Amino acid sequence: MTDAPASVRRRSPPRALTLPIATERLSLREFLPSDYDAVHAYASDPRVTRYMLYGPREPADTQEYLQRVLGYQHDNPRLVWELAVTQLSDGALIGACDITLLKPGEGDVGYMMRRESWGQGYGTEIANALIDAGFGALGLERIVSTVSTENTRSIHVLEKTGMRWEALYRRFAQAKGRSWDCHLFATSRAEWELKLR
Repeated sequence: MTDAPASVRRRSPPRALTLPIATERLSLREFLPSDYDAVHAYASDPRVTRYMLYGPREPADTQEYLQRVLGYQHDNPRLVWELAVTQLSDGALIGACDITLLKPGEGDVGYMMRRESWGQGYGTEIANALIDAGFGALGLERIVSTVSTENTRSIHVLEKTGMRWEALYRRFAQAKGRSWDCHLFATSRAEWELKLR
């Protein structure tokens, strides 16, 4: 047992998730090499990657991405959990999500899904699961998400999770031949704990 106060202990999270993470309808699990076809199906879709800073992906790009994601699984300490999103009903892989540790005590969350899975509330389900995992298992103090100002669907998802708008980043990135403006949304451990009461 440590003598350090809880606020100090929280700054050194265990940095481990127990996987898979199950929600009401989904399972968030580690990627497998055999996931390539399902990943490429959505990552090569221009509608899915419309608000991403990359894509649509070519086959070689998807292979490189999958190899990078599989590599994260062996990092120690692990700073990135890029997870496959599958349906509990049939095991179908419908997208990806991630928690990335930006600095001690702070993580960034994101997700993407195949077009056929939009409009079913999965985005909110995924985002809530990532927030719970970030504050619970990883012991984070703050969770953020950056989203294109044009991506109104994802903005709505972040608002539904209780994340609040914090900043507007003009010319956040240069990609696809243009500048991207992005919103920063954030929530804190204190806000998350209030929701649990």
